Amino acid sequence: MGLGILGFIKGFAPEIIYAGGLFFMISLALRRRVDLALLFLVPLLPLRNVIEKIQMFPVGKDFVDIILIALIVGWIISKNREGKPLFAPTPFNKVLFFMIFYTYILLWLGSFYLHFPTPLNFADERLQTWKNYMVLPLLYFLVVNNISTQKQIKRLVLAMVCGWIIMDYYTGNQISWMPGLVSREKIEGTFTWAGVNAVAAFYAQYVFIFLGLWFTVKDKFWRVICMLIILLGVYIVLFLYSRGAYVALLTGTMAIVLIRKKILIIPLFLLLLSWQSILPPLVVERINQTSTSSGSLDDSSEKRLAVWKESIKLFGKNPVTGVGFNVFPYLGYELGDTHNMFLKILVEQGIFGMFIFLFMFLLALKSGWRLYKNTEDSFLKGLGLGFIACVIATMTTNVFGDRWTYVQLGAYYWVFLALVVRGNIIIEEEPSVVDK
Repeated sequence: MGLGILGFIKGFAPEIIYAGGLFFMISLALRRRVDLALLFLVPLLPLRNVIEKIQMFPVGKDFVDIILIALIVGWIISKNREGKPLFAPTPFNKVLFFMIFYTYILLWLGSFYLHFPTPLNFADERLQTWKNYMVLPLLYFLVVNNISTQKQIKRLVLAMVCGWIIMDYYTGNQISWMPGLVSREKIEGTFTWAGVNAVAAFYAQYVFIFLGLWFTVKDKFWRVICMLIILLGVYIVLFLYSRGAYVALLTGTMAIVLIRKKILIIPLFLLLLSWQSILPPLVVERINQTSTSSGSLDDSSEKRLAVWKESIKLFGKNPVTGVGFNVFPYLGYELGDTHNMFLKILVEQGIFGMFIFLFMFLLALKSGWRLYKNTEDSFLKGLGLGFIACVIATMTTNVFGDRWTYVQLGAYYWVFLALVVRGNIIIEEEPSVVDK
């Protein structure tokens, strides 16, 4: 009976989510329960395969946008009735407002550079790309201004765990169906088109949230959940054979070890010395593919270096503001992208844009550190610790590609950022807050 119910739910998941989203979530949002509506929306965002199935229904292509609009309306109504400001004062407000304004100006600049029509038509691909990117800071504002208690923070993290488990199901099955290095490019997890390296980056970035929690939480329920998430996450990263994700796992781990458990530096160092005898053979083979037997770089790395050189030349011609937002894919280069988010920012947004980009990472690290050091609550402390490592890992993955602008990959980062900032607000308002 139970299996039959599960089979029914799985078979009609898109229909259930579609109906639930358009009715219950919009209803909750308009009744000023944005916090509950977020429990549905946030775990859904990495599940791009489900979202694409929903698009076959009426207004399905605008499904996420409709829910976001309902959340915004509910947020405005809620704050108006409570007599509170729409935006809580946070360290990110001004920089995010400026980033939104600056990238939109660069969207126009890019149209002039490419000799494209002005970006006013919603059918314009570059305008759609900018709009999708703006969903990420919008998520931050929705979460930080509508999640206000520790209980709500834990609920949302638990909802994100549910989304993570669904991703594990799809990705784990694909790994078992298509094992080996040759077939790795066919693995897409739930992302459908972003690629196997993006899926690996997702796990490599966010597994550290749960590692941070595991180091600090006392509750057995959360410790078990964190351990399962960590083990599954590391397993999936290993067998997606993404070298960038491997480096991110290393840098994030080093961050947590240096902050929390310095004694673990010794076993970590021993692991680095003996990795070829410890890691699975295919993982070792994948890492060794970076260079050929003659000592030169493999074809993939050579192409990336070539496009990086071209990117630097292009930056030199437009160093202050760059060539404009989302211009590089239209320049005709073989790879179609810089495959390095830092270079992409430099080329498209110039020194100004790079300053904003790095400043946001700096603020994120500062927020995580502040939460970790200033609270005695084990959950919030672990959230701060894990987020520091998550930021380091995110910076690392972005060296190897665009892991910043895609909603399915970046949504959890911005939500965790908002939860960390909200955690800092909570401990400021209630300095004596501890586990309850």
